[in-house]
Amino acid sequence: MKCSCEQKMKLELRTVMYTRSVMIRHVPVLVCDYCLTYELIPSMRPDLKKCVDLLGPDPSINSFSLTEYHELARLIYEVLAEGDYSEDSLKQILEHEIQERINLLLDLYGMAESLQDQAWVSDLRLRLSQLSVILPEMNVFHADV
Repeated sequence: MKCSCEQKMKLELRTVMYTRSVMIRHVPVLVCDYCLTYELIPSMRPDLKKCVDLLGPDPSINSFSLTEYHELARLIYEVLAEGDYSEDSLKQILEHEIQERINLLLDLYGMAESLQDQAWVSDLRLRLSQLSVILPEMNVFHADV
């Protein structure tokens, strides 16, 4: 993805502040090193808003990692923690890892349905939806560590 200044944006995990009292760590963002702007990955916006809404107007915690609540954030964190990748190789690795995680979650989904475990089925649906929305965006943004 290109920034408004026409430079390539890269993928990073950042810490963002919510109401000056809560730090949300490991938030996937697109960053422009040239003009120093950043923006949340578009498909992450609704999920981050849901997460923030759960905190309520007077949060009882002061810090948490988005990786605890969001499958895509967790996967990006795991991939970035594994090594230093070029822009193209990181994009390919992320695409592969997302597809592999989707396949694993689909297998687990089948098992959860066969066991008629509705709580597990609901959790897996959420996790699958968090991953599947990013696939169309993968050809739009360029990833980098």
